[in-house]
Amino acid sequence: MARRFSTAIALGALIVPGVMVVESSAYAKESVERQVDLSVGLSDHINLAGTGLVPAVLRSAAAFDATAVDPGSVLLGTPEAGGASPAKWADGSVIATKTDVDGDGRNDLVLHFDKADLTSDGGLGPDTAELTLSGRLSDGGEITGTDHADTEVALEIKFAESLKIRGANADLRSERGQSLQRVESVLDRHGRVRDLEPMVQTVSSAELTELADEAAERTGEAVPDMSSWYRLTMPSGVDAEAVLAELAALPEVVHVYPVPEPVPPPSTTPDFTGRQGYLRPAPTGIDADFGRHDPRLRGAGIKVADLEYDWNPFHEDLQLDWSSDLGGEAFPRYTGFADEHGTAVFGIMGGRDNEYGVTGGVPDAQLYGISPNQRLANGRTSWSPGPALAYLAANGNLRPGDVVLLEQQTSSPLGSTRYAPLEWIPAVFDAIKLLTGLGVTVGSTGGNGNTNSDDPMYTRDGIRWFDPAVQHSGSIMVGAGSSTDHERLSFSNYGTRFDLQGWGHNITTTGSNGNLQGGTNPANLNVRYTQSFGGTSGAGPVVTNAVVAIQSYLKATGQEPWSGQEIVEVLRATGTPQGATTAGEQIGPLPNLEAALKMIEVDAPESTIALSHHANSDVPWVANPLATLRAEDGWGVGVARIEYRLDGGSWKRYQAPFRVKGPGERTIEYRAIDNNGNVEKANTLTFNNPRVPVHQ
Repeated sequence: MARRFSTAIALGALIVPGVMVVESSAYAKESVERQVDLSVGLSDHINLAGTGLVPAVLRSAAAFDATAVDPGSVLLGTPEAGGASPAKWADGSVIATKTDVDGDGRNDLVLHFDKADLTSDGGLGPDTAELTLSGRLSDGGEITGTDHADTEVALEIKFAESLKIRGANADLRSERGQSLQRVESVLDRHGRVRDLEPMVQTVSSAELTELADEAAERTGEAVPDMSSWYRLTMPSGVDAEAVLAELAALPEVVHVYPVPEPVPPPSTTPDFTGRQGYLRPAPTGIDADFGRHDPRLRGAGIKVADLEYDWNPFHEDLQLDWSSDLGGEAFPRYTGFADEHGTAVFGIMGGRDNEYGVTGGVPDAQLYGISPNQRLANGRTSWSPGPALAYLAANGNLRPGDVVLLEQQTSSPLGSTRYAPLEWIPAVFDAIKLLTGLGVTVGSTGGNGNTNSDDPMYTRDGIRWFDPAVQHSGSIMVGAGSSTDHERLSFSNYGTRFDLQGWGHNITTTGSNGNLQGGTNPANLNVRYTQSFGGTSGAGPVVTNAVVAIQSYLKATGQEPWSGQEIVEVLRATGTPQGATTAGEQIGPLPNLEAALKMIEVDAPESTIALSHHANSDVPWVANPLATLRAEDGWGVGVARIEYRLDGGSWKRYQAPFRVKGPGERTIEYRAIDNNGNVEKANTLTFNNPRVPVHQ
């Protein structure tokens, strides 16, 4: 917990715990105490190993509005070093979030500092005890604040599965009886170990192994055992690079790397459905409008779990139950990045089908969320997307055909704001492999980094990580394309591993910045809408709509669910092609749901028959009636032909109306076949052809 400091300040200054606000007015007469709190680091801890962003939360109080601080004026560091400026997006704007972190009804200010800058410019190091923040208010008043710096070195380790590592800390052991002396020697050489515990703390090792075995039996290939993943925490004074190098050289260790840092998400109600171009017919959108007209295509029976920091379940156009949070106490939602990102994603998929707001592409799907913010045994929380996905695999909520959407990214080798797909983290890759092995479809947003996944920099432990010929997690990788010509947008990652694209800008949905309705006033939280959501974060749910519609149709028609890659094959074969200018930077086509569904349709056509009728006769049909056949295929691929036969004879292709000659009981059987080869069950009409001629 952040430590608070109160200091008596001379006339004209404002006394606050954690932050000192210096009154800018020349007429200030007395000091006023303001309840403001500054905390630095996720769960008030800073990992000195690796790269990434460190959050700093400046909390508002009754007498202090933290959102009035000018983010560009802020510096954070030790008094001796001066300080580092907040990290910035590629366009030069400061990465800042205004959100109610502590739930007191007031928006707080969350800034993010590059760990490398904090080290070089801010003086952050093993001996740092405190960090000081300084800056200015919008009216020119100065602020300063201090927070205790609790530093450490935290690593993620995958031990060789053949060792069957179990236990923790002093009880760490190989159930195969193998010696761990070399591992112990490295750790002993570098100082005291604070914790060496399983990464997945919410599921037992035995259950994780059982899940891996189940997935392997289902797929016929090896599936990672998440019980082999551990988290190592050591004192801040250790040489992190040396520990990493020595552990990586051991045969007992498959992967070892610094614990990754979380990265910020890319940033009476009228009817806004007319603005949802991403759901319109191809080539503009994915044509989810087409699917919503058939109840079997609206997502019924399919669960979608979104890996998300936070979301607003009470938005007027979502109205989700609290049970939509699958993480519960084990993975509490992280409020430092606000809830508007998750709210926007949910709206694209599951906005209610009503007379206002937006309508999701699959409004009948069951929507859930889980935050990767794992609560550890020591009471702290840690950004742990791999364990969160393993938890989803184990908690029994998801079945084959259900979908998990990864709405997060991670730092690429180019730096903390050049983002990579989340599965660049080895523990996440393994967890995805487990989920897909269990039959769960995983959609992965490809990241806003403008990097090529085929670049050699994406090599880890000798493995070309995103080369599908080398390894494949089974996820559907999504890039961000233009809403008009479907060219790759400049920020989107790309490469051979990318499967499909979705709109990456101009998305109208719930929540986000409220620039369509609601603004940023906290009172309008439940009625906010945006017209400018985007990034690969927006592309992911657009594509997920198509995936869910297909799985929903398969389930409704009694078929087994498809794997993610089977769905990709259909969507790539039928999609709207990527724009020609960026075709060499692959993000894939935009799904065309109507074309895809027609390709996989299993509904047979429906045929009808009509016999010529004489209005002035008591006899239903004239002697030797004329039979006319017709067939319709609904939204399907179209009727290929109609067939018929008389009195059990051979089937004939219907080409034109035909006359049924001869007296007595006659039977006509008829059926239709569509262009997918779906054959209608034969219909039968039996009638008596009168012996007495009827004049026409």
